[in-house]
Amino acid sequence: MSKGKSFSLQVPRTIPSPGRIISANGKSWIEIAERRIPLGGPLPEVKGDERLIRYTSSLCPDCLRLLPAIIVERDNKLYIRKICPDHGLIEELYFSDYSMYSRLMKWEETGKGLGGAGAYTSIGAPCPYSCGLCTMHENHTALANLVVTNRCDLSCFYCFFYAERAGYVYEPSIEEIRFMARQLKRQSNGLNIHTCVQVTGGEPTVREDLIDVIKALVEEGVDYIQLNTNGITIARKFVDNPNDGVSYVRALRKAGVSVVYMSFDGVTPKVNWKNHYEAPFAIEAFRRGGLPNVVLVPTVLRTINDHQL
Repeated sequence: MSKGKSFSLQVPRTIPSPGRIISANGKSWIEIAERRIPLGGPLPEVKGDERLIRYTSSLCPDCLRLLPAIIVERDNKLYIRKICPDHGLIEELYFSDYSMYSRLMKWEETGKGLGGAGAYTSIGAPCPYSCGLCTMHENHTALANLVVTNRCDLSCFYCFFYAERAGYVYEPSIEEIRFMARQLKRQSNGLNIHTCVQVTGGEPTVREDLIDVIKALVEEGVDYIQLNTNGITIARKFVDNPNDGVSYVRALRKAGVSVVYMSFDGVTPKVNWKNHYEAPFAIEAFRRGGLPNVVLVPTVLRTINDHQL
């Protein structure tokens, strides 16, 4: 984060109640978080040069109204279209290559329902206004992303989530993180369902209490913990003092981290300005520290690094 800027901590201290549908005088709306959000709108039309792929529903980005939507193919690209009565026609690129989309959809698996997993949210309103696992889900959570901070030691131009861009710091306390883990565990419902969490951000390693965060998740019964990181903190520790870097990795492993999910956007510094020079040191620290399961994860940017895939 840039020096000279400060951001207030904004973490909800209570969990908002799920939304509920209210109907009166022939109209319906959602009441949630002290807001009234209207429902519905006209169904968009398919244009002459388009092919209808499927119907769906989507939100208005301005007022969060739930709208009927269509996904259409045009010029080998997919677009999603919706019409908000208050904000007009909204069309956005849904998938940039229909041929690739068709290949991927061959592997689609919608699941067979919860299969005994415990739903812990009542259906008081349609998705996404009743957050949590409800009986409409076709599967339980496979890997839950748990954001432990939105602070970061980088400010990548393509990232939308770091604190300076958001304008505030989101960083839940360890007790709040314990609550999140307990909510996630409720889906197990006494069954042998593994609870898997990816600790993410922001950049999780900017938290000085990250080891305690990992320990708390394990104490709450999380079975598998994956750490999402750019590796820079570990690399700097390793360069300054290899023993410190290795000790930090060992502490992560001992606390409960099983796999590292590390950003790596390319094999040259021109393409991967983010951590090209730091990545080898971070990987060596992970290797020496007994945490060799490192997955390199590129953010693919057209014309910038897609030629290195």
